[in-house]
This record gives sequence, structure tokens and C-alpha cells, in this order.
Amino acid sequence: MMTHAQLKRFIAEAIILLILGAVFVVGGYFISQDNADRRMQNEYHSRFDTVLNSYAYEKIKSKALSDFPEIKGVYLGLNATGAPEGYVVDLVVKSPEGRDLSMLVALDYESTRIVGLALNPNDSSNAFEISDSDMSLINEKLAGRQIPVAFLTEDNREDDENADKPVVSGLKDGVYYAQRLFDDRNRYIDYVEMEVENGVIKKVKWDAFSTDKTNQDRSEASLKGAYVISGLDWATQSYNLCHALLECQDPDRLAMKSDGTTDIVSGVTCDIRPFVELAKECISNSRAGYNKTSYMRGLNVILNEVMKDEEEGEAEKYIRDDGNIVFSFEKTPEIYTIYNDDEEAVGFMGVRQAVAALMGVTLADDTDSQDSGDQDADAQSRNTGDYDSGEDGIIIGGNADDRVFSDSLDDLPMSEMQSFITPVEGAYEQTRTVIKACNTCYKFLKEYLNWKV
Repeated sequence: MMTHAQLKRFIAEAIILLILGAVFVVGGYFISQDNADRRMQNEYHSRFDTVLNSYAYEKIKSKALSDFPEIKGVYLGLNATGAPEGYVVDLVVKSPEGRDLSMLVALDYESTRIVGLALNPNDSSNAFEISDSDMSLINEKLAGRQIPVAFLTEDNREDDENADKPVVSGLKDGVYYAQRLFDDRNRYIDYVEMEVENGVIKKVKWDAFSTDKTNQDRSEASLKGAYVISGLDWATQSYNLCHALLECQDPDRLAMKSDGTTDIVSGVTCDIRPFVELAKECISNSRAGYNKTSYMRGLNVILNEVMKDEEEGEAEKYIRDDGNIVFSFEKTPEIYTIYNDDEEAVGFMGVRQAVAALMGVTLADDTDSQDSGDQDADAQSRNTGDYDSGEDGIIIGGNADDRVFSDSLDDLPMSEMQSFITPVEGAYEQTRTVIKACNTCYKFLKEYLNWKV
């Protein structure tokens, strides 16, 4: 018969064995899991290092992927501290003739610039092939470019004076203008005016006027202490930012962060998002030859449309002596908003596109006019060869109430395009298909990150 002491020792030994068994089981699980993770990371490295050489990769799980059947997987590249470095998108897209191109697209985490492109092995009988030499040339064309991308059919215009200055391609000389169609919480409407000379941005002004015509513009109010922000006064920050754009020429080079600030322009602590967006609209208008006079005329068309049911002369109340329209269209967002098939807002049009949509005009239709400044903006863009019109994916016709945005590429409005390239010589379809892959990545990230453009 077991004594009390023996019983205690037996129970103690059983507990120890149970604990050791649990330790071995748990330890074995973690060792197995660690080995599995290592094998997975080794597989990721073997696949992704050529486009984004990160310390580790993490697969993204998102409901947004269900809307993009062409995307097989999206991965976040991490550095040794766990901070994100970029995205790798594994996808298959259709070439213009319907064949499958399987490839990897790597994008910088902060700027979403293209940092790497590579073809995936594709044994499909329907595979679309790109030679190594053509892929290398396409890579050179797209490396460092901001997505989305479109074709440009007009070469950069540079002269000896501007040979060493970076330029944005396709700019036409003239004065261009853009303003927000809604005011901010202080009832200011931001605007940017840009002058282009010899294809180079020579002058830039960023300011804002109040919806109350009796109030001062934001720059004047800041100099007099009526408008205060942290850091330097707003007028000085605006000047510094405009000067920085004249130096770099491209708003994307201002390195705007997700919170709308930038760390690369000395003395600028304010939200630069309105400036960047409006500067891009000015650049788009310049490429289309849509000058300030045409823009203001278009803005008047929108104002009169909104005021058509009001008393005669009501619209004139919102026009200042200098011609600026001090009206906020925040109560009529359908005028300038782009909707998807589910009637969800996915972006905003500039005045040039909003007027065309409002009037039910297809931007792909050319028009004749004695005064080039009066021409429809996109008619001008076709006359001067800015965009490859065969790439526009045009939706013909349209009721004004449909608000159809017709000038697009890969279902993206041309106003949203950030980079323009010419196709690799002799490899148009190959370049076009790779661009389609890059733009598909943009559309996914736009939904995944809830971008508002």
C-alpha cells in the first residue's frame, strides 16, 4: 500500500511530466511555426528580391482584393525594424489582344513610385511574352514614375537655357489656373496660378480668397495677423513652397506625406495638399492648352448651371471685381465628383472635365473655333498631340445628368494620371500591357487605402 509520502512524490512527478510534455508540445509548435515562417520568407525573398529587396514580407489581407480578380496577392515589404518599405503586387493582366501577362510590380510605400518590375514565369498556352531586352527598356521608362501612368505622344520641349532643369513633359506656354470648388473650414477657397514659358514652370502663386468678398485674401490676412498658423506666417510658407516647385518643377517631388505635410521644404509646416492638387490640375490644364481665360469661362458655366433656378443676376453676386468666383459648390458635389457603378464617390474632376461632363460633351470629339482659347480643352489636347487618343477608352454620347467622365485610360480619368511616357519603340503592346498592370495596382491601392483624389 502506497504511503502518504509516496503518494505526494507520485503526484509531483506526474505534474512535472505533464509540464515537461506541455513544454515540448508548445516548443515543438513554435519551432515548427518558426521553420514554416522561415520557409515562407525564403520563398518570398526568392520571388520578390528582384523588385523590392526588403528584410521581410507580409501578405496583405483585404476585402478590396475581391474587386480585383487579376491580382493574385499583395505583399508589404518591411525593413529590419518592421517599418514598411513598399508594396509588391503579384498579378496577371490581359494584353490588348487578350493574352495573359503575369508579373510583379513593386511600389515605394510613401510615394507609390515604381521601384521594380519583373515578369513571372507563365506556362499558360495563352501567355503574352515580352523579351528580356524589351522588358529592360520598359523598366527604364517606368522606373521612379508615379502611378498611374499614361502615354505621351509629344516629346519634352527643352532648350539650352533649361537643359539642366528638371521639367514636366508636355507643358504648353501660357498662364494656367485652378481653384478648389469647395471652401475650407475658415471659408477660404484655395487657388494656384501658374505661368509656363518654353515648356518650364516659371511663376507660381498659391493663395486663397474668402467666400465673403469683403474679407482679405489668406496671404494678406496672415501678414496682418488675422490668419494664424503654427510656424512661419502662411504667406511666407506659401512663398517658400512655390519657390520649391519652381526648383523641382514636379509637385510629386515635394514629397507630400499622407497627412498633407512635407519635410523637405524649409519653413513649411502647413498642409500642402491643396497646393499639390491644384498645381497638378494646372499642369493637366497646361498639357491640354486650357488657359486661365478658358478656365474662368468654364467656372462661370458651372456657376450658372447651379444658379439656373435662382433669380436672374444671382450668379453675379459671387464674382469679384478681379473675376474670381467666390462661390463654394460643396452643396452640389455631383457637379465635380466621379462616381463608380455603385454610385460611390471615388474622386473629383477638375473644372475642365466637370464642364465637359456637365454639358454632355465627349472630350474625344474635336471642335473648330476661331479662338484657340475658346476650344474645348481636350479638343486642344488632341490637336497638339498630348495624349494618345487611341488609349482613351472613350464612352461616347451621354446625358448631362449621367455625369460621365469620358477621357480615361484603364478606367481612370486622364486628370488623375501622374506620369506620362512614350512607348518603347517597336514594343507598343508590351509597354501598354505593363502600364495596365501598374494602373491596376493603383486602382487597388486607391480602394485599399481609401485615397481621395
